[in-house]
Order: sequence, then structure tokens, then C-alpha cells
Amino acid sequence: MGLIEGGNKRIAQNTLLLYFRMLFMMVISLYTSRVILQVLGVEDYGIYSVVGGLVSMFSLISNSLSNCIGRFIAFEIGRNDLMKLKKTFSVAVSIYIILALVTFVAVEAVAVWFLNTKMNIAKENMIAANWVLQFSLLTFIVNLISIPYNATIIAHERMSIFAYISIFEAISKLVVVYLLLLSSHDRLILYAFLLFLLSLFIRIIYGIYCKRQFEECSVNFIWDKPIVLEMFNMAGWNFLSSMADIFKSQGVAILINLFFGTFVNAAQAIAQQVNNAVNQFCNNFMTAITPQITKSYAQENYMRVEKLSMIGSRFSFYLVMLFSLPILYETNFILELWLGVVPTYTIIFVQYALIQTAFEVLSRTLINIIMASGYVRKYQIGVSLLLFANFPLSYFLLKMGFDADSVYIVAILITISTLLWRFYIAHTLMHFNVKYYVKNVFIYPILIAVICSIPYSIIVYHMPIGIWRFGFSLIIGIIFTLLIIYLIGINSRERMFVNSFIVGLRNKIYRNNRYDT
Repeated sequence: MGLIEGGNKRIAQNTLLLYFRMLFMMVISLYTSRVILQVLGVEDYGIYSVVGGLVSMFSLISNSLSNCIGRFIAFEIGRNDLMKLKKTFSVAVSIYIILALVTFVAVEAVAVWFLNTKMNIAKENMIAANWVLQFSLLTFIVNLISIPYNATIIAHERMSIFAYISIFEAISKLVVVYLLLLSSHDRLILYAFLLFLLSLFIRIIYGIYCKRQFEECSVNFIWDKPIVLEMFNMAGWNFLSSMADIFKSQGVAILINLFFGTFVNAAQAIAQQVNNAVNQFCNNFMTAITPQITKSYAQENYMRVEKLSMIGSRFSFYLVMLFSLPILYETNFILELWLGVVPTYTIIFVQYALIQTAFEVLSRTLINIIMASGYVRKYQIGVSLLLFANFPLSYFLLKMGFDADSVYIVAILITISTLLWRFYIAHTLMHFNVKYYVKNVFIYPILIAVICSIPYSIIVYHMPIGIWRFGFSLIIGIIFTLLIIYLIGINSRERMFVNSFIVGLRNKIYRNNRYDT
């Protein structure tokens, strides 16, 4: 029981630390986006977004492997097998070095051709676009090699160093933007180059920390065949969903470019930026809870796995809801305040993207359970077929003359379908009480969201748009939402844990203040 309580406290502490990191980064990144849009202009910003997306389309294998590596490292930590852990890490590094070389060759062979012959980019911007492609490729390779190190930090639940380095990275990106103002050269090329240098520096910091802190991070370039086969068996099936997910996101970005041009790509990029900011509230919580789910599964503590899954799904939804509702009701005002000039389609893109995320987060802990089990074949085949359907359906609607926002409607329907499929697969592994799980994880949170939207609807209907309405709805809406979540959105045991955590945090702050004085 003590270990479980310690695990719960560690989840809460790491979540709080990651939220501090996220709030700081959100302010910096949102301001950075506003400035970079003004510095580069809408067209160059759209070019950077869509060309960078070309490189990310080659991350199919790396994405499928990254999930596996995080799972294998956390699994071996849970089993307390240091020898297997060392081999796992060394094999992971060896695999990613090979993948980096393969990616470099593939991008140079395919992406360069596609950019210069198929992309809808003005001729006078083509040289800059090619430079952006090259620097985006180098940045991608650096980040690729960093994956085993980042996965190790998260598996060991060392969130403090993760937070500090991320904050430094966010501030550095803002500095990069202001350096562009001092340059008389092509700012788009310089921006891509400086981001590459920054990613290289961050990679060095992570490498030094891991080698000093974790015994398994002393790299020996080994090729342990059983571990490699085990990883690639899981990664091979994950590859399907990774490929489908790339087509779902970057494939649709290319469709938008082909049908509407780079200005609508800019709107999509801004919508993704807002969505990513909100998503971070959920991602930080999931980063804290995922190692606990994997370790508990490795220890065969299935009751704790189920409880963590239910708590994780509901709390993830509440976190997204808390910050999505004010944005959904005040999208126009927020975007004008943030960007000044709002590209066409941005408002509706943002709203649809947030709705899609709200449904998507309900299934994230289910994915963790499936990954922890290692039985991914049936799951990956099903979810890949659903995700693949997004691209042809979007193309069909655009070809039929539907508007650009139709691609988001398709994405929402696909997301709901994958949610149901993930629940079915997780149920076959864990044998959930279906009625209880659906009621408490799916139906109940959605009803809570409907209730929490009431004050926003009343305020928006009765007050004119402006800073006073935004401020009033934000304060009243968030307070009302927190009260509803606390009173009826969580059960009595969860409420007791929240109370004890708040009391512990208050006592810790009080002790620190007393020592300071």
C-alpha cells in the first residue's frame, strides 16, 4: 500500500512540476508564434510549416519505435533488471543511429523531388524552401538520436531536469526570433538554421545528464538479437499506425496546400499551435502517469493498472475541457488579441481541432495499457485502417467541392471510431466492467463538459465581445468548472487524495517560507 501511495504522490508531484514547465513554455511559445508570424509573414510561415511537415512524414519507423523504447525501458525498471535495462538502452541507441542514416538518404531522394516538382510554392520562394528542408532534416535527425535519452529520463520519472531544459529551450526559441530582426539575410532560411543549432545544443545537454545520472546510459554499440526482435515485433505493428497518423496529419496538410495554397496552411499551422498548447495540459499528466501504468503492468498489479487508466482518462479530459471551453467561446477575440491579423479559416480550424482533442484524450491511457501488454498486432491493424481512412475521405470531400474545414469533421469522426476500438481491445486484455467504465470514463465526463459550458453560454450571449467579456467569462467559467469537477466530477477517494495533496503542498510551501525567514 505504501508503494502505491508513493506512486500516486509521485504522479501528483511530477504532474505539478510539468505544469509549471508547461505554463511557462505556453506563454513563451504563444508570444513567439505571434512574433514569428509577423517577422516571417503569413506565406513564409506557411512554407516553413508545410516543408517541415515533409520531413516529419519520414518519421514513420522512428515514431513506432519511440513508443516501444519508452515501454521497454519502463518495463525493465519495473522488473528491476539492470542488465536487461543496459542492453535495452544500448540497442535502442544503435537502432536510432541506423534510422538517422536511413532517414537522411530517404529525404534527400524523395522529399527534395516532391518539393521541387509537386508542391504549390511560389518560384521565387523555392530556394528558401529547399534550405528549410535541409535544416529541418538535420533538426529531425538530432531529435531522432535524442529519443532513447528522453525516454530514459521519463521512465525514471526525473521530471525536474525535463522541465528545466524545456524552459531553457522555449526561451532560446524566443531569442532566435528576435535575432531574425537583426538580420538582413533571408529570415526563413536563418530561422531554420538557428533552430537546428538549438536542437543540437539541447541534445548535448540531455546526453551529458543521462550519462552522469543513469548507469544504463553508458552506450555500448551492441546488437542483442532477442531484444532487437522483441522491439521490432512491436514496432512493426506500431509502424502501421504511425504511417496512418502521418497521413492523417501531414497528408491532410498537403491536401490543403494543393487545394487552397500556403495561406490556408498558415491557418492550419496556427490552429495546430493552439491545439498543441491545450494538449500540453493533458500530455504533462500522461507523461507523469504512463511510467506508473507500465511498471504496474510489469509487476502484474492489474487492479492498479485499471484504476490508473480510469483516473488518467477522466482527468485528461477535464484538463483539456478546463482550457478548451474559454477558447471555444472566445476564439475570435483570443486570436485577434494574439495574432493581430487572423488568417482565413483559423477560427473554425481551432474550434474543430479542440473538439477532436477532447475525444482523443479519453483513450490515451487505453493505448498505454495495450502497449504495456505487448499484444499490439490486432489493435494496430484496426486503428491503422481507421486512421488511413482519414486521408482518402478528406480528399474525396475536397474534390467534391467541400470547404477546407470538412477535413476536421472527418478527423473528429475518425477519432471517435478509434476511441471505441481502443476500448474494445483494452477490454479484451483487462476484462473491464464495461458498464461501469463507459459510464464513468466516457458518458460522465461529457455530461460534466455540458454543465460547465453553461456559464460561458450565458455570458457570451448577454455581453458584447471585448476584453471585459473575455476576462469575466474566463474567471467565472474556470471557477465554476473547477467546482463542478471537484464536487461531482471525481469520486470520494479521489477527492480525499486531492485534499491531502493540497494540504501537503501548502505545508511544504509554509516550511520553505519559514526557513527562508
